[in-house]
Amino acid sequence: MATIRPFRGLRYNPEEIADLSRVITQPYDKINTELQAAYYDRHPQNYVRLIYGREEDRYQESADFFNKWMEEGLIIKDAESALYPYTQTYRIEGNPDPITRTGFITALKLHPYEDRVILPHERTLKGPKQDRFKLFSKTHKNYEQVFMLYGDQDRRIEQLFEAAMAQKPLMEATDDYDCIHRVWRGSDPEVIGKVQEVLAPKPVMIADGHHRYETALALKEHLTKDHPDVPDQTAFNHRMVTLVNLFDPGLLVLPTHRYVIKLKTDFDTAKAEMAEYFEITPVAKEELAVKVKENADKHAFGLYRKDGSWLLLLKDDAVMDEVMPTDPPQIKALDVSVLHNLVIERILGISKEEVESYIRYERYVDKAFENVDSGSFELCFLMNPTKVEQVEAVSAAGARMPQKSTDFYPKLVSGLVAFDVAPGEVLPE
Repeated sequence: MATIRPFRGLRYNPEEIADLSRVITQPYDKINTELQAAYYDRHPQNYVRLIYGREEDRYQESADFFNKWMEEGLIIKDAESALYPYTQTYRIEGNPDPITRTGFITALKLHPYEDRVILPHERTLKGPKQDRFKLFSKTHKNYEQVFMLYGDQDRRIEQLFEAAMAQKPLMEATDDYDCIHRVWRGSDPEVIGKVQEVLAPKPVMIADGHHRYETALALKEHLTKDHPDVPDQTAFNHRMVTLVNLFDPGLLVLPTHRYVIKLKTDFDTAKAEMAEYFEITPVAKEELAVKVKENADKHAFGLYRKDGSWLLLLKDDAVMDEVMPTDPPQIKALDVSVLHNLVIERILGISKEEVESYIRYERYVDKAFENVDSGSFELCFLMNPTKVEQVEAVSAAGARMPQKSTDFYPKLVSGLVAFDVAPGEVLPE
């Protein structure tokens, strides 16, 4: 099943970049114009210049900056191949204790989805894949990781890395959300071999980074045309990923709330149709998110507009058999399926093809209210997070969720380790 290999990581030279916190960034798809400008101003070698530049030809800009930084010794390549244990220590509201999520960075052999070795769970959009393909084909670098999950209830890999992680971290940085990122180097061949053995019989599941993974498949196909007879361990046959155990106690999924930019029908008509399928209860704005969370065992949503807020509870789950007659039960059971297929598509009349034009996404409740109050959006729906076990069930069934169904937190920051996939780069067995 899953094949992983150690690699020689590309990383900032600690002798030149003393404070790694000033050069790391959030993933490219979380960087808006305001954050991009802040990163540019934060440090002249901030990683944003590689993953999301602001020049007209940002792909060439990325290649030029990387080559320049390598020549100047600002970025170095590790002398020996390794796996990179990686922890993220963070806090969440309402819990005074820090939480740590543990994984490791590796090169994962690429497989098309039909091989059922790499399991997706979300649909993707063309635009982001085209953008990342232009970047990858110009630079031949994996600048960012794909976040993946594997299942090992005995947590053997975490135990195998204990000796390496008892040492001082290779790097440490704190991101904009006060999450502390620590990376070690695991280069012991015996340990690497045992980690490979644990993963060998297992499939792995994409948690976050579907666009980046599919772009890696496209780049492999593109490079194979010019380099058809390369060995299996050629770097471009792989993707840099972070693997986290499904049974890791630090694994957290946050909800992703939905904005509707503007309704296609009048609100009273839409609300009346919602009442056919949902129990609708007026709730104070300040209590809406709490009520949604209290009803997490049901299909519960918070509906918010300038003129009011309501709790929506689905009356009968059986309606999803009629709304999605050909979909597997694992998909029908999801809150995102109820919202997208019953509410957004059937009631609001926004087709799947129109979602990109009418729907936007938000992590924070307060910001959702603020943006609706300002008139930027007509309304928003508050949601509960998708459960990790639901993600696993959907992937195992070979099904796909709507985009932005999951928000694994914290994000894997960019700027810790990069992976060279240029033709000619070959990994050890």
